[in-house]
Amino acid sequence: MAKYHRTEGICLRRIDYSNTSQVASFLTPDSGRLSVMAKGVTRAPKRGIRTGFDLLGRYDLIYTARRYGSLQNLTYRWLMEDFHGLRSALARMVCGYYAAELALNFATEEEPCPGLYELMLRSLRNLAAGKKLGVTVLLLELGVLREHGACPTFSACAECRRALPGRGPVQFSPADGGPLCRDCEMKLRVERRWRLTTVSAQVLRQLATLSARTEEDPDAAPLSPKATVAMSAVLRFHMRDLLARELRMWKYLEQQELSRSLARLRRRVGLKSKTGSAQQHQA
Repeated sequence: MAKYHRTEGICLRRIDYSNTSQVASFLTPDSGRLSVMAKGVTRAPKRGIRTGFDLLGRYDLIYTARRYGSLQNLTYRWLMEDFHGLRSALARMVCGYYAAELALNFATEEEPCPGLYELMLRSLRNLAAGKKLGVTVLLLELGVLREHGACPTFSACAECRRALPGRGPVQFSPADGGPLCRDCEMKLRVERRWRLTTVSAQVLRQLATLSARTEEDPDAAPLSPKATVAMSAVLRFHMRDLLARELRMWKYLEQQELSRSLARLRRRVGLKSKTGSAQQHQA
């Protein structure tokens, strides 16, 4: 007899399968990223009407686990929350899709992640309510890295743990997990030359203050748009090194002017990567 499991989840992705079924991925608090086969979910109850999963909708789910593979059989779903405010503006939808892409890349199958689930839920509600989009996205990025266990250090040198200068430019190294003091920068410059970016000490101090808070109201955060963009650029530079690729939604965030500095960062990193590859090929 099949064993039934009940949970709730946020729909991160849906793909049509045959004429009436869908394969969907959910972020759940007790099972991490959950992939299900929903047979007959798009079957029209009336002629000309098709149903299916609402992307970014919050669902109550009942499913049975398959003996082999990671795709489970969905037997029941009920929409609990649709975050309707996301659909009132294109920029909100873009941020919502970016939140889903972050969860797909950083959540793990069959690994409980209640903290990440609450973070995602809170972020979608803030986006739907129209709170500061740039700050909401920044808090989401910082929280995702924290829950994943890959959040950089910001208040000290990642290599020797000495205090950083109070002002001026600082080299940030994703490979080492944070900024480098002058001595460590000189020691590792040759080895890390294609994986460093320059960050101001003020941006690092703001990130250190922000990362110490587990919850923050985006509208109450005393951050200017320029500072928000600069901090997001640092986190995305770190994620790019961590994932070894760029996320698809970054270019759409640039078009919405939520991360204007990221375009310059992508061009610089891409140019360095090509130069580094050419030098390695010549060697």
